[in-house]
Amino acid sequence: MASKKEIKAKAKKIGYSALQKTSSFTKKAGKSIVSNPITALNIIIGMAGVLALYKIYKFINTGFEGDPHIDNEVIGTGGNTDGATISNQQAKNFAQQLLDAMNVKQPFWGTDEETIEAVFSQLTVGADFIKVYQAFGKKDYNGNNSPPTGVWSSFDSYEPKDLVYWLKSEISTADKAYKIVKERIESTGVFVF
Repeated sequence: MASKKEIKAKAKKIGYSALQKTSSFTKKAGKSIVSNPITALNIIIGMAGVLALYKIYKFINTGFEGDPHIDNEVIGTGGNTDGATISNQQAKNFAQQLLDAMNVKQPFWGTDEETIEAVFSQLTVGADFIKVYQAFGKKDYNGNNSPPTGVWSSFDSYEPKDLVYWLKSEISTADKAYKIVKERIESTGVFVF
């Protein structure tokens, strides 16, 4: 193992070498600018143009947020989990089962209402649903299911949405699972379904 003195000497040598290389590069860049002022000016103007275009894009993108009165938020967050009959691990498992059921792809994309009904039949009190809701968090939703992964995701439009939003979007009043889902969610006293 090297001594502190050897390490200090080596660090000093590396620092000096880096300083010399930086100084040499700066001198070469300065000479290049002096000998080619038009090229240097074009580069600076190009960089300023790119910066200006970026600033314009950011201004336009943030300046037009759309209609502020669109209702795209689910009412209610948090909630008390006292009295829950399921563990945190069970809540995570149920949250994953619900996500999988809403992303079912066999034979076509759709929703597996039977799995949703089976999960909700195991949630006996509102606090159970709140645990599952918290375990689910917010998942990217494109209006049909989770967006594709990889390069295809850049061709999709999606936003993170919570479990209540997903369920409202995936289950219709005609579905058999609707009644049990609605009852359990509204039994929390926090959410409206």
